[in-house]
Amino acid sequence: MKNLLIRSTLTALARLGVAEVCVAAGARNAPIISALVECEGVKLWSFFEERSAAFFALGRIMADRGPVAVLTTSGTAAAELLPAVIEAHYQGLPLVLVTADRPRRFRGSGAPQAIEQKDLFGPYVSACIDVEQGASVAWPTRIADRPLHINVCLDEPLEVEHSGIDFLSHHPQKPLKPAKVPEFILSGEPTAVLACGLHPSEAREAAPVLANLGLPVLAESTSNLWQRWPEHPELEHLLVPAAEVHLRALDIRQVIRIGGIPSSRWWRDLEKRPEVWVTNISRLPFPGLSRKEHVQTLPWHALEMLAKRTLRPAVFGHDKKPLGSRFAEFPHSEPAWMREILSRLKPHDRVFIGNSLPIREMNLALRLPEQGIEFFANRGANGIDGLVSTWLGASASSRCSWLVVGDLSAMYDLAAPWIMPQLPQGNRRLVVINNQGGKIFSHVKSLRSLSNEARQIIENRHRVSFEPWAQMWGLGYIRATRPEHLEAIPDGAFLIEVLPDAGETEAFYRALEE
Repeated sequence: MKNLLIRSTLTALARLGVAEVCVAAGARNAPIISALVECEGVKLWSFFEERSAAFFALGRIMADRGPVAVLTTSGTAAAELLPAVIEAHYQGLPLVLVTADRPRRFRGSGAPQAIEQKDLFGPYVSACIDVEQGASVAWPTRIADRPLHINVCLDEPLEVEHSGIDFLSHHPQKPLKPAKVPEFILSGEPTAVLACGLHPSEAREAAPVLANLGLPVLAESTSNLWQRWPEHPELEHLLVPAAEVHLRALDIRQVIRIGGIPSSRWWRDLEKRPEVWVTNISRLPFPGLSRKEHVQTLPWHALEMLAKRTLRPAVFGHDKKPLGSRFAEFPHSEPAWMREILSRLKPHDRVFIGNSLPIREMNLALRLPEQGIEFFANRGANGIDGLVSTWLGASASSRCSWLVVGDLSAMYDLAAPWIMPQLPQGNRRLVVINNQGGKIFSHVKSLRSLSNEARQIIENRHRVSFEPWAQMWGLGYIRATRPEHLEAIPDGAFLIEVLPDAGETEAFYRALEE
């Protein structure tokens, strides 16, 4: 009977389209692991801790667009998945959580490793399927763009001799036909497009629509629109980096947001501007604003209807500030380092950008790169959890990948490189912008009046060097204090610790405000 329970669980995963499972092993989930090892058509990734496993799974989903499962043992091991589940919920990613559990009779008993795992993830999953030997189960046949929790209760003795299945013999069902797009209203006001958080395939789909509209497109790096399109009309004349300095210059009464939620302060300030009409076209149901007036949210396939509209383009109230001279004037500032990294990207590189300051500075530094470069970021919950692990997951199907991350974000995920020996060979560049603390808080106007003591606590100032971290995991190490240190990086995996000049960075931002 236990074999039947495990077999039916694996069959359900196969029918959902799962082809990869990230395993964090323990005693309680050993029977499921032993069956998975005997399966065909499924890739297993092995982790010693659950948090990295879950974020790695997110990276695999982001890059290759298929559901990925993460398997844990019972107890607090399951709770370690929560940050990744929240991120997957707000990114609309089909992360499947398979948590082994003790039998239902142990619930509320306080027995070892018997926590309340059923409904552990609350509103962040589409469903919690709680299964136990002898109980009937209604297995799902499709997975939505949301996490799904399968909680498998296993009694002792834990039998570990199980046969596997062929995942490829269980074909997932085709997704449901999209619902009819509701009629949406666009005003006759001057309009601009704000683009971010698009998968490269979505960017290719959106490009001809945007070219036809002819509206200014304020595009973040994660829009994946910053490249040349051999099969589509050129967008270069419409693209503007979605940096605060450009957004503030825009004389706008209507914005069409496509993709994810923007990273800019300007977007947040739309909460207090109800006169600006906001139309969201996205895979996600989230408007990204709390106000209801003049805000509508439409599914991704509404893009087809947008292509038929003629809209009046917004204009810039004053000339967009030329930023090129600022990078030359302050070559060791953080934004200038972003420009240096961009200049070293090659066709088909994959770039992951960490929250929160790096993504804003990358948007400042944007210019048209080579064809085929892909940008990703964890902008669901805007947190710094698991960024290194997510990047490593995304890098598994790329020959050359980059992570640009802040120092505190890197320290949040020190266990992440564990998985690297299991990854295919490739050039992986882990760039840590070490500005010795959380300098994003220095850009928050409401915090500028803090005392130096309070600011030191909030910024978590430190003097940590990342070279020992590279040595711990066998990574090459480069200490970069000048742009030329980024030249001729050898093949393989390298941690590049960038030490920007704090004075130049401050001067760069002062010059932007002038």
